[in-house]
Amino acid sequence: MKEKSNHNADIDVKESIIDAATELIIESNGNLNQVTIRNIAYRADVSIGLINYHFKSKKKLIEMCVGRIIEKVILAFKFNQKINCEPKDRLLFGATSVFAFLKENPEISKVSILSDLSSPHMNTNSFTSYQEILNTLPKNFSEEKKKVIAFMLLSTIQSAFLIRTVADDLLDFDLNNDDGINSFFEHVIDLFF
Repeated sequence: MKEKSNHNADIDVKESIIDAATELIIESNGNLNQVTIRNIAYRADVSIGLINYHFKSKKKLIEMCVGRIIEKVILAFKFNQKINCEPKDRLLFGATSVFAFLKENPEISKVSILSDLSSPHMNTNSFTSYQEILNTLPKNFSEEKKKVIAFMLLSTIQSAFLIRTVADDLLDFDLNNDDGINSFFEHVIDLFF
């Protein structure tokens, strides 16, 4: 019985650390340089050693917290929010909305994307986004075509976000303003139809 009690205490401590780190990430508007292990330990009321014991590194803890933050956003947002419009319009709305979120939250978005790409698995936020895009595509598209389009659009959203500062020179689209973003994704989505 005592062993089970210790296990529950470990889970509580770990969740307390995650909650504290997540709060600090949100309070710092994603500026991860402001989120220190010392601040996390203070907020969670634990020792620095416990943080290192449970997460091994600040990077792993931050990736877990960012993953949870992004997951909540993904669950709150659906590519098919505009139910009454055509799939092409839903894709454009979804792509530009996701890109806007990424742009407004650059640090946590970068961490999430790079973490998903460096450690791919079926429970990543990228996979969840892929599924949302897939569910938006027209039913008359073959499954193979839908999978490729969903992958291409997700990859394009992520890549465009990561290179947005040089996109104007590289692509002739200014991905720092709404008109450039809309124009870029209109061109991308037109390729699929």
